[in-house]
Amino acid sequence: MARWWHGRSRNPDDPPEPGTEAEPEPGFPSTAEWVATLTGPDGTEEELFRLPIPADQHFGMKANAALERLGPDHPETLAAFRDYARVLAQVKERRAEACERLTELVRVQSRVLGYAHEDTLTTAADLAGLFKTMGELGRAEELGRNVWDNRAALLGRDHPDTLRSAVHLAEVLEALRRVPEATALRRDVLERRRRALGPDHPDTLSAANGHAISLIKAGRWEEAERELRDLIGRLERRGEREDELLHARANLGAALCRIGRLREAQTVLREVLAEYERTKGRDHRDALPVRNNLAAVLHARGRCAAAVVVLREVEAGTVRLYGDSHPETLHARENLANVLVDAGRRQEAARLLGSCLDGYRRVFGPGHPLARSAAERLEQLRDPSA
Repeated sequence: MARWWHGRSRNPDDPPEPGTEAEPEPGFPSTAEWVATLTGPDGTEEELFRLPIPADQHFGMKANAALERLGPDHPETLAAFRDYARVLAQVKERRAEACERLTELVRVQSRVLGYAHEDTLTTAADLAGLFKTMGELGRAEELGRNVWDNRAALLGRDHPDTLRSAVHLAEVLEALRRVPEATALRRDVLERRRRALGPDHPDTLSAANGHAISLIKAGRWEEAERELRDLIGRLERRGEREDELLHARANLGAALCRIGRLREAQTVLREVLAEYERTKGRDHRDALPVRNNLAAVLHARGRCAAAVVVLREVEAGTVRLYGDSHPETLHARENLANVLVDAGRRQEAARLLGSCLDGYRRVFGPGHPLARSAAERLEQLRDPSA
């Protein structure tokens, strides 16, 4: 059985995601510039030329300058090196280095400031987010839960930083297929946002979208549909946050697919996909889950060949964004394998499922339900009597 549904919610504290080298985080320019000037006799400066500096070099130089000026333990130095690590985390090939730097920063900040300090916990939250991005879900859960607990003790359960930590932990739990825990966390965040901010505040609307995502993953599709239609109405009345509205509509399309209202789901998903491609480009990461869900609709309507074409695009996109062995890539590959079976291409499906099985065992462990399910499916495919 394919795990078709995939959705995204927006979280303002999200760590850099893979494949976003062209879209740096706010405040992180893709390049800086050297500017050469000539000072005239009257003291005015004339610009001679500019040389672009890549963001990683720019923030690396800023960090080293702070180190030389203030010393290794100064809060400004530590903050500068955290910014540098955040920029490195946006480049897939340098994430291992970013991970090492963030780990060392947590160690130094714990010694200088104490672990239960806002700056230290911010760095630890960045590291937990990077673990998730790199597919190290066990480490992401352990550290993310630790950050959430410490922020709750330091700042209170209703503080925005504590709530963002809860959302990050819920995302990891969903990736680990521990959906009931994640749904409870997201529901708690939503209720706290509503009490503190009201039902129409942007942070409340983002929490509602995230909760609806979790409801779909939990198989509570009718509840998710009701929540998403209410959310879409609120977003449309506000007339802003177009990205959040598109995410909500995409998630509604996924819920409609699971309910069995396939024509309506296909219409919604095609409209959302066209808008993503128009505004963000065909290869943007937000388009991948929409394509995945569109393939689910095509498959459910018996159009296996068309679904295979779409799922090959999804698999190729996840490989580009996350790498070949990331959990997101494994899920996309398994979806493709399952449709290939129904299309009569069992040999290719078996090869892909074998790759998924190896990856699931490595990431989740051999006893995880995903690994067991893939092993059973692969055994059936290799059985000539099946």
